[in-house]
Amino acid sequence: MEVNSVWKSALAELELSLSRANFETWIKPTKLIELKSNGSNLLAQLQVPSGFYQQMLSQRYVGQIQNVLEKRLGKHVEIVFTVSQSQSLEKDKITKSSQNSEEQPLFAMAQNSSNNSLDRSRRGFLNPRLTFDTFVVGSSNNFAHAAALGVVQNPGRKYNPLFIYGGVGLGKTHLMHAIGHALLDKYPDFKILYISTETFVNDLISSLKSKKTTAFKKRYRSCDVLLVDDIQFISGKESTQEEFFHTFNELYMAEKQIILTSDRPPEEIPRVEERLTSRFLGGLTVDIQPPDFEMRVGILQQKVKEIGIEAEAEALEIIAEKVSKNVRELEGELKKVLALAEMRGMSLNKEIVEAHFGTKKQKRERKRVRPTSVIARTAKYFELSSSDVRGKSRKAPIVHARHMAMYILKSELNLSLERIGELFGGRDHTTVMHGVDKIKTLINKDNKTADEYREICGLIWE
Repeated sequence: MEVNSVWKSALAELELSLSRANFETWIKPTKLIELKSNGSNLLAQLQVPSGFYQQMLSQRYVGQIQNVLEKRLGKHVEIVFTVSQSQSLEKDKITKSSQNSEEQPLFAMAQNSSNNSLDRSRRGFLNPRLTFDTFVVGSSNNFAHAAALGVVQNPGRKYNPLFIYGGVGLGKTHLMHAIGHALLDKYPDFKILYISTETFVNDLISSLKSKKTTAFKKRYRSCDVLLVDDIQFISGKESTQEEFFHTFNELYMAEKQIILTSDRPPEEIPRVEERLTSRFLGGLTVDIQPPDFEMRVGILQQKVKEIGIEAEAEALEIIAEKVSKNVRELEGELKKVLALAEMRGMSLNKEIVEAHFGTKKQKRERKRVRPTSVIARTAKYFELSSSDVRGKSRKAPIVHARHMAMYILKSELNLSLERIGELFGGRDHTTVMHGVDKIKTLINKDNKTADEYREICGLIWE
């Protein structure tokens, strides 16, 4: 059994099911180093950079990793973690020196205040690849890019908070990380903290359970720059909103920089306290739109340059023509054609790209689908009627099917929330938004829901 090929395949699926930031931060640095029989089961040994990684993976991602491996291997898989000795020596010193601190081990990662570049990135959880140098600027994001540079020039004062919103995979997280790196280059002593909203919620819950709220507040309120991804997931979480409100206020009054990203503008995030919304709107709000053709070509050129390969200009142009939704999908298609070229022992040329897009992609793009067909196919998949899905029943299976149909109409047909609401009996756009968010969250966390989504889309565009 080839360990490398198994892990490569598992990583590809995990990359699709997790957010880019979480995959790059927690999953990509791991390595499957051994796979052996353990009675009727299999034992998978994963190497991780540090004990902190082991803790995070054990708490949040071990179930997803296990499910992906079991799907590929057809057996129950037990996972054990091994900390890489070469990468953990320095962290061991840090851990030992902070064992008497109230924050250890809950926030041990935040203790390190060394000013070398590697440690600075770890301290802020910044992805080293996401910098201004690798951010392609075009008409769809030039205002957001200019605002980001303005923050670097005058942090905490010029644009505070900076609120960046836009669709999935358009570069919001990239721009946020780029600001963090640039600020660290300019102000080496700055404490940068990058987190997802999910991390903030989980840390708050952990601090309450362990009675370490003082450590929690110290971590979040003592940084110079707070970067929060996907703030829309604060919706409906009253205790989290209360704590974030006070954290926001303390940082803002101290002229510390706050940067937030969301998939929609502040005023469209449902079930958020008005006092928080007003603070989000108190700085500068910028959006990022899908990239145009020229920008998509530029992004592909940047990617092949990073990888260090040669590619025909016409090949990249074909990819840019075929994929227009977002940067993440663009990168995904590039990876696929690169894998095809490698398998055939060829360079990235027009023939390879045409072979990749010649069947599946063109077939899907040629077929136009009506919204009512999406609802009907989704209902049929769940063995329901269209009237059930469009009706007012609150039974859990019907609500799930309804939300799935709403999500597909939004993500695949790009219908407005208002139009989707009309299709479902005149529902309010905030109700539709809640359903879309519910499925989006489940797809990122639950393999079953992700499989349902893929299978339904397959039925719709078969």
